[in-house]
Amino acid sequence: MRSFFSNKKLIVLLVSIIILMALIGFTMRDERNLSEPEQIMRDAVGWVQNLVSAPAHFFGGIYENVQEIIHVYEENQLLRTRLEEYTQLSVQKDLLEEENERLRGMLEIDETLSDYSRLSAVIINRSPDAWEQYVGINRGQTDDVTNDMAVIDSQGGLIGKVSDSSKFTSYVQLLSDNDPTNRVSAQVMTEDEEQDPAIGFIEGYDVSDDLLIMRKVDIELEINEGETVTTSGLGDVYPSGLLIGEVSHVEVDEYGLSQNIFIEPTADFSALDYVFVVQRHLPSMDSDVTEEGENE
Repeated sequence: MRSFFSNKKLIVLLVSIIILMALIGFTMRDERNLSEPEQIMRDAVGWVQNLVSAPAHFFGGIYENVQEIIHVYEENQLLRTRLEEYTQLSVQKDLLEEENERLRGMLEIDETLSDYSRLSAVIINRSPDAWEQYVGINRGQTDDVTNDMAVIDSQGGLIGKVSDSSKFTSYVQLLSDNDPTNRVSAQVMTEDEEQDPAIGFIEGYDVSDDLLIMRKVDIELEINEGETVTTSGLGDVYPSGLLIGEVSHVEVDEYGLSQNIFIEPTADFSALDYVFVVQRHLPSMDSDVTEEGENE
């Protein structure tokens, strides 16, 4: 026993362990009040944690906001792309619908204009400096297209005549060309059944109002707004009955001898795409008459 108590280091170790165990038991009590040093230490640690966490939360929030902005931007770009695709599809849909309507109109014309041979064609060029004068089509001499053949649009409205044909293409002179030689023999189908159609010539185009001008109409004839104007067939170029337009208004000419009729054309000269070349079938001379002429 004397040797055990003489070992001071061992005694100190055992006492320290006992005190440590007592402190651990003391600190594990639920209702223990914190000592002053512990409170000071805890408050100090909490203040440091708050000081460190505030910037961390701030920068963390900025990072999250930036990520969210980037995500919103990417979604916006995707939606813009989808919107552009939708716009393109919408435009294509409208173009196809318009083209379908034009083709349907051409089929209806094909059923009604049974007296003439018609050849469908497509506008392939149009010169900016001669926008109101000429258009080019994809039909030519190989398709039996010759000069002075009438040309109508997809709605049946007269647009002009073939002025120059080559092997595979042709130029069409429009009614809107103010060339003095560009004339069409026309007639107004008046509402008065007892009155003969008013005959005159399409000789000019009012560019400012987009109206054709029919001149040399008998001043005594009564012409009303809205009456239909067609080709008369009296010339060698245009068959009879091709639509030209409707009467817009009537004016007496500058000499007071005839009437000038301003016509709203059926065809839209500024928006041509599909057209028909119309070949007029002129009656041939009787073979007996031809033989008599040859015998003479």
